[in-house]
Amino acid sequence: MENARHVEVQVLCDRAGTVIHLGERDCSVQRRHQKLIEESPAPNLPQPVREAMWAAAVRGASAVGFVGAGTFEFVVTQDHDFYLMEINCRLQVEHPVTELVTGIDIVREQITIAAGTPLTIRQGDVVCRGVAVECRVNAEDPDREFAPAPGELTAFVPPGGPFVRVDTHAYPGWRVGPDYDSLLAKVAAWAPDRPAALTRMDRALSEFQVAGPGVRTTIDFLRRTLAHPLFQAAEHTTGLVAAAAAEEAARLAAAAARAAEETAEETAMETADETAMETAEGTDEDSPARPREEAVSAVDA
Repeated sequence: MENARHVEVQVLCDRAGTVIHLGERDCSVQRRHQKLIEESPAPNLPQPVREAMWAAAVRGASAVGFVGAGTFEFVVTQDHDFYLMEINCRLQVEHPVTELVTGIDIVREQITIAAGTPLTIRQGDVVCRGVAVECRVNAEDPDREFAPAPGELTAFVPPGGPFVRVDTHAYPGWRVGPDYDSLLAKVAAWAPDRPAALTRMDRALSEFQVAGPGVRTTIDFLRRTLAHPLFQAAEHTTGLVAAAAAEEAARLAAAAARAAEETAEETAMETADETAMETAEGTDEDSPARPREEAVSAVDA
């Protein structure tokens, strides 16, 4: 399926059979099927399609007697047809964006459901306000196909400010290991609309300080992705990262070709200048010198 999007619906279900949804999230920015940027609500999604996905998730959860916090994950085509991929029967990494737009503590609800407490939230109580975006800051090198970049953190200063949330376990002196998940932090930002949310997220990422021998992060890559025209226009798909990488490779190749051409031109000009100088010197040596007396007589005259 080409040019598809990855959109998921968050549900909460208790043991009494109550099932509600908390809206949807777009998780289309991925590398090797691993999510990198998530946002809620999903941008550029027709409202009828949005509502149909909510209804499908609620029906599915009710049909199987699902209990707890879960996520129904869908692939959405360019024609806005959607197909179920899987159901994640757990809390998702990207749950903060849903918490920011709904004001509902999903972790708390999951625990109370597990304790056997009925949901006190009804579908009519769920109201999504504004837009939230989350970026996963990983200890990876995007310039080496997202290879792990482990090492000891000598600096780790997360961003702050109004409507910015950072979930992290890292700190200065902590060693990023090479064997497990490379996630360092989740940065989430909320704003009344999408442009403001993206601007706030970019500002937060610009303030995030991470350093250490051998440590590389995805921060700069995330900022470039947020600024990509397709992402800004909400026209991106799961192929955005690969497309952006191809664009960057083409840009670098073109820059290298221009640099090589300029170097060749400079070398040719230098060679031409040297040849001209050698020719001039050779001409001077071949010309007969006038006797000194003639030169003096000419001056006297």
